[in-house]
Amino acid sequence: MKELFERFNIYFQNFAESIHPIDFVVNLIVATLLSTALAAFYIYFGNAVSNRRRFAANFVPLTLTTMLVMIIVKSSLALSLGLVGALSIVRFRAAIKDPEELTYLFLVIGVGLCTGANQPFLAVILMLFLFVFLYLNT
Repeated sequence: MKELFERFNIYFQNFAESIHPIDFVVNLIVATLLSTALAAFYIYFGNAVSNRRRFAANFVPLTLTTMLVMIIVKSSLALSLGLVGALSIVRFRAAIKDPEELTYLFLVIGVGLCTGANQPFLAVILMLFLFVFLYLNT
């Protein structure tokens, strides 16, 4: 049992070296709130002909997954190059019927990248600007 506690201690020390647990929770909350707000914005103001509610349901999981991947790869050049390849799957393998859908996917990926890089304030500023810009263009 003592060995198990030692392993958990080592795990949490390594985690804290990567990102402080409070920063992680703040980034997690910011990413969830921003992607939820973006999903609501897309549902009400989007112009896509597909089922916007069903499509927007993917925003939060995609944002949080991107955030997690960014936290993992931000210290490794090789892993970050792999991230570029993984994100290209979104563009080339997703059945995108409207360019607007692709724009919103990249927006939620951008929020995930900002929060994963421990820059939640940047994500909030970006999203506020984009909400105003997109609202004025509808």
